[in-house]
Amino acid sequence: MKTPLILGLCLTASWLGLQGAEATPEKPMADGEMKKPMMAGTEMKKPMAEMAEAEKKPMTMTETTEMPAKKKMEEKTEDTAPKEDNSTTITPFRSPHLPTAKETRTFQLSKLNKPLAYETSAELKKLFSIFITQNLWEADSNKFAKTPGCIAQVSYAVLQDLGDNRYVVKGNWTGVGGNDVLPAGNDAWAVLLLDHPASLGDTGKIVGINVGTVALTFTAKFPPIKDKKITLRREAFLQCKPLEDSPANLQQFIDQVNQGAELSVVSTEKVVCKTCTGLGFTREPQKGKLEDKRIPCTDCENGRITKPIETKFVP
Repeated sequence: MKTPLILGLCLTASWLGLQGAEATPEKPMADGEMKKPMMAGTEMKKPMAEMAEAEKKPMTMTETTEMPAKKKMEEKTEDTAPKEDNSTTITPFRSPHLPTAKETRTFQLSKLNKPLAYETSAELKKLFSIFITQNLWEADSNKFAKTPGCIAQVSYAVLQDLGDNRYVVKGNWTGVGGNDVLPAGNDAWAVLLLDHPASLGDTGKIVGINVGTVALTFTAKFPPIKDKKITLRREAFLQCKPLEDSPANLQQFIDQVNQGAELSVVSTEKVVCKTCTGLGFTREPQKGKLEDKRIPCTDCENGRITKPIETKFVP
C-alpha cells in the first residue's frame, strides 16, 4: 500500500515541477517587457543625433547654393542696368485736327444754278477744291475718306536719315486754318515719312498729310550738334497721293452724293458781322446833336468776320 502512495506523491511532485517549469519562462518575458522601454529610449537617442547631423548638413548646402544665387542676382542687376539707347523714337505730341466749324449749312445739288439759289457751279468748284485737301480716295472701299489732318505741299531738304524712310528735314509749307490747325513753316525742322528712299542733302517737294506734332529723340549726325542726343518737337507729314482737281473727279464726287454718301467740307468764309450788320461801326446817340457818334466795331474787320463753316452736300 505504500508504493501507490509513493507513486502518487511522485506524480504530484512531478506535476508541480512541470507547472513550475512552465511558469518560470514568464519571468524573462516580463523582463523583456521591462527592457523594451529602455531599448526604445536608446533608439530615440539615435534619431535625435541623426537629426542634429541632418540639420548641420543643410546649413552647408544653403551656403553653397546661396553663392550662385547671389551671382545670378548680380548678373540680373547688371543686365537690367540702363544702357545708352541710340535708337530713334517718335512719340505723338499733338494729334492732328482739321478746322472746327462753328456753323453748318447744306449744299443741295438739285438746286444747282437755279435763280436766286446759293448753289452755283462756281461755288461747287470752289468747295470741291477745298474738299480734295481734306479727303482721299480709298480704292478698297471705293469711296472718299476724310484725312486725319490737313494736306499740305512741303518743300524740303534732307538733314538726316532716321531709317524706314523717315527723315529730318528743313521744310517750307503754307499754313492751313491759322495757328490752331497747321501753322506755316519757313525753313522749319520737320519729320517726313516718305514712300521712297532719300539721301542726305536731297531736296524736293511732296504732298503730305499733317499727322501732328511729334517728339523726336535721336543722335544728331550733322553739325553743330553732331553725336549729341537731342529731342525735337516738330510737325510731321506722311506722304500721300491726293485727289486731282479735275472734272472727272468732280463728277465722281457728285455721283457719290447722289448715291447717298454723307460728304462735307470745312471752308473758311467771310460773313457779315452781326454786331454792326456789316457797316464796320456802331452808332451811339449824342445829346443835342442830330448825328450819332460812330464807334468802330471790335468784332469784325470792315463789317466782315472770318468763320469756319461746314458745308454738307445733299442730293
